[in-house]
Amino acid sequence: MVRIAAIGDNVTDCYVDQGVMFPGGNCVNVAVRAARAGAHAAYIGQVGQDERGQLLLDALSAESVDTSGVRVVPGRTSRTVVRHVAGDRYFGSTDKGVRVFAPRAADLDLVATYDLAHVSYCSELDEVVPELSRRVPVSYDFDERLHTPGTEELLRHVTVAAFSGAALDDVEAMDVVRWAHDRGVTWVVLTRGRSPALVSNGHQVVRAVPREVTAVDTLGAGDAFIARALVGVAGDEPLETLASRAAQSGAEACLEQGGFGYGRPLTDDDAGLRRLVFRAAE
Repeated sequence: MVRIAAIGDNVTDCYVDQGVMFPGGNCVNVAVRAARAGAHAAYIGQVGQDERGQLLLDALSAESVDTSGVRVVPGRTSRTVVRHVAGDRYFGSTDKGVRVFAPRAADLDLVATYDLAHVSYCSELDEVVPELSRRVPVSYDFDERLHTPGTEELLRHVTVAAFSGAALDDVEAMDVVRWAHDRGVTWVVLTRGRSPALVSNGHQVVRAVPREVTAVDTLGAGDAFIARALVGVAGDEPLETLASRAAQSGAEACLEQGGFGYGRPLTDDDAGLRRLVFRAAE
């Protein structure tokens, strides 16, 4: 069985207009979607001793994700404001809470027992990636962070580089794929919203056409695509198969609310989030 560990960020997505919160965050979403695809998945991170932290732990356990590497500490679990306008999601202010943590040697030893480790830019673990990559192949979600000094440095330590490029045309997207491979990356996953995603192993590039679905919520669709691609990479699936199944996973993620469901009513404290200023999701 393929083994994938996600280490780093978590969040509770607060849908303030609906009065509901959902467990999420890139690394949490990837771990859950990998588990749903048949992998043995683990999440390593830090949550607070509050209702939101318990929500995350309960949801991960319900999805058979290993949480033995999760620390529960005094403080607030991360939360972010989410609204939906005309079918598109918008993010407001984020309270990181206690999610940013320094992995211990035991955490890195645990991750090293897996086939692949996934990290997100939101994890704020860039300084750990070089050491982590000496123990296990690393997947890193750069989101839209292209051609920056930090990205250039990290790519030297990454096996699978994931990017988000909804605004990129076909030529620009291929340029990103080549650019990442030129810096040592073995695999590139580039999601582009409603446009075909690109998946490349350095020898061949496959266009993964999005599946047509009536979307309930697009939040977490990119994470689902990445997670299924990682299962394919770790399981040595043919590139065409890997890309097709990743596209299917991304589509399925649009059929439930939140990153992967498990909504609960907002807490009294979260109700004050309605007053925060919103910005369009990137």
